[in-house]
Amino acid sequence: METVEIKRQLITPSIAKEYLERNVSNRRVNDSRLLSYVKDMINGKWKEGTAEPIKVSKTGRILDGQHRLLAIVKSNRSIFFHVATNLDDSVFDVLDTGKSRNASDCFTVAGVKMSNTIPSIIAHYNLLKEGKKVGQQRNTKATNSELLKQYYNDEIFWQNVARISTNWYIAFAKILPPSMIGGFYAYFHGLNPTKAELFLNQLCTGSNITNQTINLLRTKLMQDKMSPRKMSPTLKMALIIKTWNNFIAGTSVKILKFDTIRDEFPRAIKTI
Repeated sequence: METVEIKRQLITPSIAKEYLERNVSNRRVNDSRLLSYVKDMINGKWKEGTAEPIKVSKTGRILDGQHRLLAIVKSNRSIFFHVATNLDDSVFDVLDTGKSRNASDCFTVAGVKMSNTIPSIIAHYNLLKEGKKVGQQRNTKATNSELLKQYYNDEIFWQNVARISTNWYIAFAKILPPSMIGGFYAYFHGLNPTKAELFLNQLCTGSNITNQTINLLRTKLMQDKMSPRKMSPTLKMALIIKTWNNFIAGTSVKILKFDTIRDEFPRAIKTI
């Protein structure tokens, strides 16, 4: 087994460019962070002795340090860094870095299409599947690696969910985020695929609505969009589930409401 090599190296702008040119793919650049690094380097405020190395994989991918290398090029300064080389590409999503890698970063590096949308859709689906409210997953939510594995278990399904959810997001004037639309679509799809598509399409497009409760929910969501006092994610989730249950049962209500403090969080009805 090859071992990781760590050395202290003076990184000049030309050396930084070489590392960046060999880089296959990486997360999107955070402009504000990059600008901060550049200013510190130009003003002589950059601290060299942090012992946080630039990490480079066996294939030349920059696993950690892209922003620092870009800052060296832009500031035209030479700075000493520890550089760790010969790492496996697979460790990207578990590295502990100054700028936390989110799931979207890891999906992007893995070459997943719609990497901005799919991780949040899967995370929201998991929340619904586990019957939890927003915020209850803090200690148990899936890691970046687990989300990526979950995606690979059914790539075609999640790509389809992301595509159709994005279309619904636009059709509904961006009133609900794609993560919530996609999470609910995936969740309801597991209960009844045909009904799931009909329900979300009616809710998001307002076309061919077959249940009055959907109209009530659409009105509430549109009013919330214009209101300075926003509904909590938990309230939105509960109202959507209650509307789904009416849609499945073929019933309607005159008033759609949910008390986030007193009422028990609803469970979605499954139908054949």
